[in-house]
Amino acid sequence: MKMPNGYGSITKLTGNRRKPYMVRINAGKEYDAKKGDYVPKRVVLGYYRTQKEALAALSEYNENPFTPTDSNITFAEIYKTYQSSKEYKSLGKSSLASRTAAYKYCEPLYNIRVRDINRDMVIKVIDSVKHGSSTKQNVLTVIRIVINYAYDRNLINKKCTDNIPIEYSEPTVERVIFSQKEYDYLWKHSDEWDIKILLILLYSGLRVNELLKNDRVNVNLKEKWIYVPKELAKNKESERRIPIHDKIFELLKYFYDNSVTFGSEKLIVNPNGTVVTYNNFVARNLKKINKNMIVEHKFHDTRHTFASKGTAAGIPELYMQRLMGHTPQSILYNTYTHIALDELNTYINMIQ
Repeated sequence: MKMPNGYGSITKLTGNRRKPYMVRINAGKEYDAKKGDYVPKRVVLGYYRTQKEALAALSEYNENPFTPTDSNITFAEIYKTYQSSKEYKSLGKSSLASRTAAYKYCEPLYNIRVRDINRDMVIKVIDSVKHGSSTKQNVLTVIRIVINYAYDRNLINKKCTDNIPIEYSEPTVERVIFSQKEYDYLWKHSDEWDIKILLILLYSGLRVNELLKNDRVNVNLKEKWIYVPKELAKNKESERRIPIHDKIFELLKYFYDNSVTFGSEKLIVNPNGTVVTYNNFVARNLKKINKNMIVEHKFHDTRHTFASKGTAAGIPELYMQRLMGHTPQSILYNTYTHIALDELNTYINMIQ
């Protein structure tokens, strides 16, 4: 077909071919040794089934020229390039883990030319994610990174990831409530320091880090309360004093005395004087305890168990909210109702 100068050409190849229409474009100039001069460099853009498809491809190229050698670059190849970038290497551990996990969901796109990826393909990948909206958003972010890379380099002239909504959903985390059999096991082994921690959480309703990151100065053994300071509080109501349940008084005293012995500011230190951290406890101690009880508890299951036990014991909702640091929805309860520590002490000891 006759085209304008510099526009490119379409040639129908002979023989029985599935894609007989070859599109070539001018890609600068190259030196011809025989002619002793520079001549136009002709590069194959692609092969197409029909003349109409070939003309459309040539037209699209001339509207947004791109490097011909990149025309067949795949999703996975672009992502590999991204992994070598400064942006990728500067990601924190958490972000890196999220991005790596999200990329695995994109496997259906790995070997597809980025120029061939469309909106329906992207939506299909996102719909295949069986987790919550947070994971789906991470997957969409990974796809957008690839698409934006292609767009910025004129490999595509439209972003198929624009205006794709992710419907919000609550995170789906299954919580396993501690059974009476497991309570019996914990009390039987309550002389072990790591099990003491679980029991304190089960009878206080504290968030894990409200205990592990707390300072010894925030525990008053004489008046029997634990204070959650502002820097550990999740919200306004989380800054609170919690009465110490009678059953865990000696357990807390053990950690208090241990902290004094080792001169630690933190309340929870192990028998060697080392401050107990969330990650180490989960990786070692909780894993061991779960194995012994033949169960799979998450650390936060203690707080869910406290809420369930308190409700079953008949503790009014307002008092449970105050114990757990939740914000009451009612203005009456949230602003005008004041509860004494003695009242909370009576209610928390209803939990057996």
